[in-house]
Amino acid sequence: MAMPISSSIPTMRKASKERNSISLASSPNRLAKLDLDLGEAADPEAAMARLKGYAAHVRVGAEVSGSAAHQIAVLTLVNILSRFALGGVTLSGMLDVPMLAPWPGRTLMAAVDALGGAAGEPAGDCPTAIVGTADDVVDRAIQLTFEGWRGGIVPAGAARLNEAKGTAMSAVLAAAIGAAEIFAMLREEVASGRRPRGLSIWRPDGDQDWLSPVGDGPPLLLLPNRLWILGLGHLGQAFLWSLAMCPYADRAQVSLVLQDMDDITESTASTSILTMKAARGRKTRDVARTLEAMGFSTVIIERPFDDQFKRRPEDPSVLICGVDNAHARSQLEAPGFPLIVEAGIGRSAQDFQAIRLHTFPSRRKAAALWNTEMVDATGVVAQTQGYQRLRERGVDECGLARLAGTAVGAPFVGTVAGVLMLGQILRLLHGDQVDAVIDLDLRALDARRAVPNANPLALNPGFQICDA
Repeated sequence: MAMPISSSIPTMRKASKERNSISLASSPNRLAKLDLDLGEAADPEAAMARLKGYAAHVRVGAEVSGSAAHQIAVLTLVNILSRFALGGVTLSGMLDVPMLAPWPGRTLMAAVDALGGAAGEPAGDCPTAIVGTADDVVDRAIQLTFEGWRGGIVPAGAARLNEAKGTAMSAVLAAAIGAAEIFAMLREEVASGRRPRGLSIWRPDGDQDWLSPVGDGPPLLLLPNRLWILGLGHLGQAFLWSLAMCPYADRAQVSLVLQDMDDITESTASTSILTMKAARGRKTRDVARTLEAMGFSTVIIERPFDDQFKRRPEDPSVLICGVDNAHARSQLEAPGFPLIVEAGIGRSAQDFQAIRLHTFPSRRKAAALWNTEMVDATGVVAQTQGYQRLRERGVDECGLARLAGTAVGAPFVGTVAGVLMLGQILRLLHGDQVDAVIDLDLRALDARRAVPNANPLALNPGFQICDA
């Protein structure tokens, strides 16, 4: 029997509001949400407009013609910048050179173009990141620099590390920190662009100066062969980008188990650096296609990670976890993986640049760390002017709560975390001790800390020799 028109109108209005709230929660760039939550944007459109006004420039030195590490730095930088500098990422310098980095593209310029960059001069006085040697020093510029296990930035014109000894992991790290600094410069933060900032992947604690060779590790000789990656969003993809840049001699011998149940949404590409803007469908399948095109072997798992999940003897011995679900994280040790490396990042406008990494087994159990869900701060956030404007448009409190509960996210934060997660495995392969916890905030890197894991690890995760 047909429903009376008068009865259907409230239902239609409710459905419209629900669709509107779902769209608001899934479509904004995760960094646009920063201004919405800080109260610096009157509505979501104003927050997006600010990102569309951000532009960045990359100056590429002659080193890229013969250095895979310099090319990796350029590709990583463009990949990250293009996800928040929506006004455009331009590049100048040496670009039409054969591709040396392990990423699709016949030339560096072709790969840069596919990742969202374009050849051209800087737009106005936008900040510049220099990779390699620039002909001259420009205003509002930073210099990426890397060597061995260390990477970061220095002010343009300052002394650099020995980049001839750069590695894939140190180049990715330098690019991620460089992108973070460009973001700070675009927001005109005090001291941005005028300070050295970096990390040692070998010694991520605050006791060592990352510019000193004392904090460096041995030559990179071994790479992991068999890994289980849980979560293919922000952190999982950042880890896989870092891994994919490594100099594998035989990628077909690398087995990667990819576990996730989520679909790609409109906001996924704003933080997840293996997801291109036009991608749709399941995250597992999209990421698997990318990795397989690069020569890796993949296995897809699309089932929940819960207390019914058990590791089989033939499964990889190392679990990489990048999920942000407290219940799933509390269950990390239950399946019986010999080594677990997990990372989490902040969710709010105040702590979105914070990173905390754990390894298990350790003295403190995963179940004890995540025995309750996160505290909901929606009530405070939803009072800003942007949320009030949405109320006036008719978005209900349920829709506002969902939007407020969506994390602020920046791809440079996840990429630093991804490199540090990879670093734990590489340190294990090179005879070092992993860390039980690493705690840092990209806004205050000098205050970082790392605590060694006291649990002895007798583990061979599977490896192959680097392609020299």
